[in-house]
Amino acid sequence: MAHQPLDDFELETLESFLESDQVHEECQNFVMTHGFLTALSICPVSTSEEKWLPVIFEDTPKFENEKQEKQILQYLSRLFIDIQKELESEDGFMIPCELEMGQSPEELSELQEWASGFMEGVFMTESAWFESEKEEVVAELLLPIMVASDLFDDEEVIEIRASEKLTNSCIAQIPDVLTDLFLVLRTEPEKRPFPKPQHKAQGNKNKKKSGKKS
Repeated sequence: MAHQPLDDFELETLESFLESDQVHEECQNFVMTHGFLTALSICPVSTSEEKWLPVIFEDTPKFENEKQEKQILQYLSRLFIDIQKELESEDGFMIPCELEMGQSPEELSELQEWASGFMEGVFMTESAWFESEKEEVVAELLLPIMVASDLFDDEEVIEIRASEKLTNSCIAQIPDVLTDLFLVLRTEPEKRPFPKPQHKAQGNKNKKKSGKKS
């Protein structure tokens, strides 16, 4: 049976469930889940559903019944496949939120939540991202997502975040960066775009919980 992408109703149902009282207060919301699964889709080493589901939920949800449990788990599995297929296509990748930062440090934008989810996926599979051959290239490509994620406090990220112009220029690159990361990590060497390495993804990897369900 051919894969059926999630429709608008199914996406809204999933989003509402991840924001509901049926899940743990630290459960990822929809945009964070999308970012997390995007990172796992780019990673060259596959991660089983048994490993990534607990990261999204934090704790077992209080499903109303078996039917709802089956529905939500199916939606998450299909979302994962939707993201994989979009990355593999030549149509460009769409992030499910505006490319903008929050107005204050206390109020994260959806992009910041998405980027935090993405970096959580990177941390979970870190060894597969930073092989010696690709480490500097991958680190440079990750910089715009690091800037958006609000998870890092190294000097370079702080300098970019101090300038609204630099920050906006940086986060505008994220859709293209995702395509480049996918090509670097998932395609044959002759097809990889290897930009000149300038940055390295180092810094504080302490995860903030503010991007989770409030």
